[in-house]
Amino acid sequence: MIDNIGTSSIENFKAEARQLLEQKVQQQNPKTDETTPTDKVTLGNQPIDAGTYTAAVKDAELGSTFTLLRDLLAANLKEQGVATLVATGDGDINLESLTPEEATKLVSDDGYFGVENTAQRIFDFAVGMAGNDPSRLDAIVSGIADGFAQAEEAWGGTLPEISYATKDALQTMLQDWSGQEVGL
Repeated sequence: MIDNIGTSSIENFKAEARQLLEQKVQQQNPKTDETTPTDKVTLGNQPIDAGTYTAAVKDAELGSTFTLLRDLLAANLKEQGVATLVATGDGDINLESLTPEEATKLVSDDGYFGVENTAQRIFDFAVGMAGNDPSRLDAIVSGIADGFAQAEEAWGGTLPEISYATKDALQTMLQDWSGQEVGL
């Protein structure tokens, strides 16, 4: 008789708990039938009509795509412990708040990451490391060529066009400095 005291309360509690658990599982994993529409997620621009090969991208769409990529890059860099603040000659650039206009300015002809400015920084570093000694030209060229090869590998085999233009400008600088033909 003592065994039966409160047993119905425990059984009721177990039944209610089981029912709540089943409801929670159904909410998390709703059953769908074939007539239920599914959600679609896109990360790009609106689809272009078949047979049309135009770049009809609205500025707002491009801006949101840029922002998404910028935020993903910044988060990825932070996870790897890499700073998102880049020092330039004029100050610091925060990759987390970089706008498309600022990015365009940075890679423009006279921008910090433009062809000539970047080639000049690489040249100054490489020649400085060689003690400004033209007899070390082979070591300088080898180091720069290895750096570009590693960058190509990291980018999947092909660099952006601006990188090849920088490489060409760097080759010209090395030839002018050394008075010798240089092949990068």
